[in-house]
Amino acid sequence: TKGTTTGAITAAMSGRTIIVGPLAAGLAADSIFSLPTAADGLNYRFVYVGGAADAEDFQLNTGSNTNFFIGGLTQFDPTDDTENEPVPIFGNNSSNSRVNILTPNIGTSVEVYCDGTNWFLSGIVISATATAVTFADQ
Repeated sequence: TKGTTTGAITAAMSGRTIIVGPLAAGLAADSIFSLPTAADGLNYRFVYVGGAADAEDFQLNTGSNTNFFIGGLTQFDPTDDTENEPVPIFGNNSSNSRVNILTPNIGTSVEVYCDGTNWFLSGIVISATATAVTFADQ
């Protein structure tokens, strides 16, 4: 499934890989992918495949602080010659229902799994942005 602009991710799409930014130029604009109502067993994989590092961002949104993210993402900045080490970034595990992926590059892959209440999050974000992963409440 292609994800190039803001849109809803449906329960029927569970188990699919969402190809983010499959245009030569990447994402058309900053995009929000709204996850469906929490239900046990829902799972999605978001993979950035733009033709270059993207100038746009994407967000995964659960729609409710009650259905927050648990876990986090590991960021890697390939342009930082002084600190080429992965940096794990976690949400607050209590209310963060939005995660922003800023200026993704090839290799970015995010997986989410739902237990019926919360969304479990894991993955890696490749980006030249110092803080390429941010968490927020609604």
